[in-house]
Amino acid sequence: MFSKCQFLVIKIKKNLFAIIFLLFSLSLLLFANSNLVAVKNGLTLWATSVVPTLFPFFVATELLMHTNIVYYFGKILNKFMKPIFNIRGEGAFCFIMGLISGYPMGAKIASHFRKENICTKQECERLLSFTNNSGPLFIIGTVRN
Repeated sequence: MFSKCQFLVIKIKKNLFAIIFLLFSLSLLLFANSNLVAVKNGLTLWATSVVPTLFPFFVATELLMHTNIVYYFGKILNKFMKPIFNIRGEGAFCFIMGLISGYPMGAKIASHFRKENICTKQECERLLSFTNNSGPLFIIGTVRN
């Protein structure tokens, strides 16, 4: 049957992720001095560069989603969105905002559309595939700082 060695190998394989995570956590504790400096620099960069760049897009998108612009985009652009991407015209708002503002907004809008039943699960997956990217305004705003 199974020897103790084979049983130990199976148990290690089963818990490999937990062991790696434990080793990673231990290394963070052992090298805490250099890690604290890196964490401080990362949080400073996030607070001074990324948040100010994304905040206007978050506000503008939320305001636009609570107007009828999604409906009008859907009505006007349905004839382009259906044959090209096989989604309803309302996805054009997500596409355009994803191109303009970039990574987080395309995914957020697609998720909002799914929660509000504006699109089906398959349409949401298609939306995510081409609206979840780094937009030029986000890159210029973040790199500029």
